[in-house]
Amino acid sequence: MEPDLFKNLPPEIISEILLRLPVVSIPISKCVCKRWLHLLESDAFVKSHFARSAPALVVMEDSNSDPPPLNLDLESYNPLTQYDFPYHRGRIRNCFNGFLFIRVGFDKLVVCNPITREVIKLDLPTDPQQSTLEVSALGFGASEVVCIKRRKLECHVYTLGTGSWRRLEGNPYVYQFDLSGAFVNGNLHWIATIGEDSSWISCLDLETECFSFFKAPYHAQGLPFIRGTTISALSGCLWFCKVASEFVNYGGRRELTIWIMKEYGVDESWSMEYVIRLDDSMRPYYPGIRYVDPIKVFENGDLLMLVVVSVSDHLFYYSKKTKTMQSIDLFGAGETSGRVNCGLFTPTYVSLKTLGLGVENVTSF
Repeated sequence: MEPDLFKNLPPEIISEILLRLPVVSIPISKCVCKRWLHLLESDAFVKSHFARSAPALVVMEDSNSDPPPLNLDLESYNPLTQYDFPYHRGRIRNCFNGFLFIRVGFDKLVVCNPITREVIKLDLPTDPQQSTLEVSALGFGASEVVCIKRRKLECHVYTLGTGSWRRLEGNPYVYQFDLSGAFVNGNLHWIATIGEDSSWISCLDLETECFSFFKAPYHAQGLPFIRGTTISALSGCLWFCKVASEFVNYGGRRELTIWIMKEYGVDESWSMEYVIRLDDSMRPYYPGIRYVDPIKVFENGDLLMLVVVSVSDHLFYYSKKTKTMQSIDLFGAGETSGRVNCGLFTPTYVSLKTLGLGVENVTSF
């Protein structure tokens, strides 16, 4: 009988080997023996795995299938796995530390780890005069869920594990409805308007729970800039994206401009990095383009982005070298008539139950 070499290896060597397994193989490996089970569920392994995890793309299709699909795929865009997500009409708002923040329908919020298949479901905070809170903006970062009321611009915060919402003092001045705040440098950010000046960015520090403001890129100042504008978080920086319209000879011509804040909080550090002419390949989507949301920037400067139009959403790849846009079909997303939304996140085996949250509303799917 051949000797069991694995049995005689030091734990750190076994851990190093298991860290190199595909994401979907690790849960299966837990069934090999108790020694592997304890190792794979240890805090040290989970932290090491997260530190080494390659970014993954999660795609959710808001379709008529029951239940709707939730897909994961790696940087190479080869399908990793598919889940039957238990909530209809769900839209990914943002991703942070391997967790997805999803709005479900009108009145539900979900924090989800698609790797451990755990979810925490939250109800929107109630209003004494209304059945639910009219939401202007949402946000998620660290262990905080933020909800801003549309009319009175009241800010409510839910710290996971506390079981209740609480209201913050201060006026967030958030203008842009139904988009999630970009989380950078411990802060959530939204487009804001103060008086008649709509060229601001509202910033909520999740540690101090105080609001502050700084200027949007000077190119986009003035009231018209709000429409077709988004703020995103990529590569640890704030990205400011605007779809501008120009009508020439009664034909629509659109241009996407993207600024990056190179030094956080410094107005002068805004740099216009991309001017993308939305060419004839985009013409079928005119004039319904609402906004463009960058998903990933590649080493060569190419971009993967989500183009949100009035009746459907589409993934596009922009080549910085050829300056062209190409439609991307993932999991049949390009053929669906429903909304497809996606985000880039880092897979993690951190359980929602082990973040100091107890078992509050944590369920599996």
